[in-house]
Amino acid sequence: MNTATPPLQGFPDSAEGWLARLLSPECNASDHAAFEGWLAMSSQNALDYAEVERIHQLAGALRADPTLHGAEPRPTARMQTTRRKRTWLRPLAWAAILMLAVSGGFWMLADVRDAKPTRYATEIGKQRHVELPDGSALVLDTNTLVQVAYEHSRRHVVLLRGRMQASVAHDGNRPFVVTSGVGSVRALGTVFQVERQDGNTVVALLEGRVIVDTNGNQPSHAIELHPLQQLAYDADGALGSPRSVDRSVAESWTRGRLVFKEERLADLIAVFNRYSHEQLILSGSELGEIRVSGVFNAGDQSGLLATLRQGWGLQAKPVAGDRIELSSSKQ
Repeated sequence: MNTATPPLQGFPDSAEGWLARLLSPECNASDHAAFEGWLAMSSQNALDYAEVERIHQLAGALRADPTLHGAEPRPTARMQTTRRKRTWLRPLAWAAILMLAVSGGFWMLADVRDAKPTRYATEIGKQRHVELPDGSALVLDTNTLVQVAYEHSRRHVVLLRGRMQASVAHDGNRPFVVTSGVGSVRALGTVFQVERQDGNTVVALLEGRVIVDTNGNQPSHAIELHPLQQLAYDADGALGSPRSVDRSVAESWTRGRLVFKEERLADLIAVFNRYSHEQLILSGSELGEIRVSGVFNAGDQSGLLATLRQGWGLQAKPVAGDRIELSSSKQ
């Protein structure tokens, strides 16, 4: 286990130490607050603790397993003497069982065994709701592809393209990890979104707690997001700074609506183009700086064009290659 993180004064500095502290009858509110602070110091701390907790629960399950405790006859005096002689062997036996559990000898105790990854996809202009076996749920936006795998130590989703929202069922033994590009998002039970476009990834947290970690060409580091925050990282793993996000805007696409508040026209068009084979283009880069606010049905390209014509005087005309060019009427 990694214990390189500087310890909090007077508190444990390892995952094993924290498990013992939290299980102690003397554990109080200040201990829990310090524990949360230790988790926030490093994403590795959270991963280490989840693994230690998993091993502890495996040991508890083994101790309670009736198949490991055969029925015994009523002890005679001779049997009691023999039992006293062998009492010292029990800790060693349980230690051996625990080692087997850690090394995978008791893999059958896992709720879900490692399985072949399953892929879920959406076509352009379509969305999909996916109910996962562990009780979690995904909403996949247009032209999205994900790969889901259940492993012994984690539930792993790879976002290959597009945008998804995850509502995660809590499982302290198997964290929920979404990988996109060179980064990953780790959660135990929460609601968050991950979007991957042109090599960049945007993570938005709606509820709970997630840790965003990257390990690309930049030095590996992690940032914890708080509810209603989002951040982005690029193809090299460089993390941006967290900024606030409006939940109604962030979740609008999951209900088939697109909400824009003073959005650059260039960015708005990029979003709309995901929902249609006909791609909108601008006749000049200066048009991309126009700020637009409005609520549209996802994929309602004609509604958007009507709004741009009425509100900003932009004209649309088809051009080669299934494209529609927007230009100013003043040109």
